[in-house]
Amino acid sequence: MPARLRLAWLPALAAAAVAVVLVFPAAAQSAPARCPGTFQVLHDDHVGKLSLPAGPYVIDVIDSSRLSCSRASDLFRQFLEDFNGKLARPWVVNASTRTFTRGSGSTTGFTVTRSSGGGGGGGGQHPATGTACPSFFHVLHNDHIGKLKLPAGEYRITLLSLGRISCSRAARSFAQFLQDFDGRLPSPWIIDVETGSFMRGSRNVGFRVKPTGNPPNPSGGGNRYPAKGQKRCPSTFRVLHRDRIGRLKLPAGRYIITTLSSRPSCRSASRLFSQFLDDPNGRLPSPWTVNTTNGTFRRGKGSSRGFRVKPTRAR
Repeated sequence: MPARLRLAWLPALAAAAVAVVLVFPAAAQSAPARCPGTFQVLHDDHVGKLSLPAGPYVIDVIDSSRLSCSRASDLFRQFLEDFNGKLARPWVVNASTRTFTRGSGSTTGFTVTRSSGGGGGGGGQHPATGTACPSFFHVLHNDHIGKLKLPAGEYRITLLSLGRISCSRAARSFAQFLQDFDGRLPSPWIIDVETGSFMRGSRNVGFRVKPTGNPPNPSGGGNRYPAKGQKRCPSTFRVLHRDRIGRLKLPAGRYIITTLSSRPSCRSASRLFSQFLDDPNGRLPSPWTVNTTNGTFRRGKGSSRGFRVKPTRAR
């Protein structure tokens, strides 16, 4: 091609390139939005490492085309109900910015900010129903109820609904469930491990437990486990193979021993447990009895002398 002709084409090519660039639409911009009303956190709480003092909160969605205000409010409620702060994937929380996103760096999410004013409500509340009990429950040692792991510490109990179960009844039930041997709660109770909820046949009847992040205070107010006078033995007892004592099935593994009173001592309780396992027929010597629901051995029905055994791991 002659040089003059090539030069004549250059302006046309440049104009075409500009035209091509101009036909591409600009990248869509996120549309942040402040949600109407405020979300009421009714007591001091936390989601993972994000501390949330009681009070009204404003919710701002990062992109209103991806997440509605009503959905953001409901998600905030669910995250507050979460037991251990490990949100359902792919959701993550950034405690420094108070932001919840559907994956790191995602524009699907929202931020929460403490409102300086009283707020008009309307944006939801936590607890959504029921009430938070005034006293904390102290779990003195790492424990579990079925697959729900309960690290030693202070726990808040929240009723799932008003009028059907009292705070004192919920605390007594929680203590009983901590005594449970195999994690199979008495019917009609069921457990939701994700939210730490114990439900009596209905999602609206029962209570929820959640760690406050504070260490246990055995001398403080409220309830505790083990109860006063009971003692968890420092060493565990190992059952080498599947066994049974009467109707109490004992899978192989390590067991926690908790004495019910000053008698027997931990050493005596361990020796008695070994003797009971040695009996080829699984029959307890009189006057000893066993409760298969909570793995408790008593020196006579109703006696305060005895001990409780429980697997160290959920079955």
